Amino acid sequence: MSLQVETGASVREQGGLLEVSDLVVRIPLEGGGVVSAVNGVSFTVSRGESIAVVGESGSGKSSAALALLGLLPGGARVRAGKAVFNGRDLLSMSSDALRHVRGRQIGMVFQDPATSLNPVLTIGQQLTEGLRAHLRMTVSERRAKALDLLSLVGIPDPASRLDDFPHEFSGGQRQRILIAMAVACGPGLLIADEPTTALDATIQAQIVELLTDLQQRLRMAIIWITHDLALVAGLVDRVMVMYAGVIVEQAGVRDLFARPRHPYTLGLLKAMPREDAPRGERLVPIPGAPADLRALAPGCAFAPRCSMVIDRCRFESPMLRPVGESHLSACFRSEDL
Repeated sequence: MSLQVETGASVREQGGLLEVSDLVVRIPLEGGGVVSAVNGVSFTVSRGESIAVVGESGSGKSSAALALLGLLPGGARVRAGKAVFNGRDLLSMSSDALRHVRGRQIGMVFQDPATSLNPVLTIGQQLTEGLRAHLRMTVSERRAKALDLLSLVGIPDPASRLDDFPHEFSGGQRQRILIAMAVACGPGLLIADEPTTALDATIQAQIVELLTDLQQRLRMAIIWITHDLALVAGLVDRVMVMYAGVIVEQAGVRDLFARPRHPYTLGLLKAMPREDAPRGERLVPIPGAPADLRALAPGCAFAPRCSMVIDRCRFESPMLRPVGESHLSACFRSEDL
């Protein structure tokens, strides 16, 4: 279901860009068993739109994103679903065809720049790798483009830094370089997977500002993947909240913060630091532990942690349904919220 945008946070244009339907991802375990990482996720992204996928670690948000690009680790596999991007199903593409989409049409920024950059290649070599694979450019043109990219993401004196190695840059600079690599070929969609997790607060703010500026300038759509609701408050058009591999709530960002309609979303908001909170007020953590994706019990996966649970929750899984204009919730008691 496509939802209407409630803020002007992005440069959203008419027309669908990505439509994911009933995505299922399974991860086999050594010695038997399976992790139900993603369990029937559906969503859309419009051209130029900015959306967030939010949830605790293990909620399936990163697995869903990696599945779209054929980057699932180990033995993880897509077991069902479609992901139609610009009219083509990413999940049915050959490896070669998908390789032409990655980097060229869809860029991705990973959360740890220390492990995402190759330590034995210069920054210039890594910046021009995607250009060489996807665009017809001479060696000198690729180098000039790499310099432009470093300047675009705010690396000082790029001409003197192009032949440096990753360890010669700070953590924040390495993340800027990863962003430059992700946008090098002008993708229509950028997936930012926890892009600020490994950085301190000041650098986090700079990276967020950089990405939002690039979205406006390059007219990209962005999928932000994060555990931090506060990060996306003034950043995106729409939020999808994931728990135990499913979307439990989906709404425009203002509506979600003002009127959460799922107990898990409400718990995330209560656990979030607020600037207007009285001095000394304690945060309220969500009780219990995240659901065990190796052995999901019948019913609502959040039921064991939910203060609003009723008997029905323990044996029946709630479906994602409309609870307001452009607002969906998978909770039997959403009206009580």
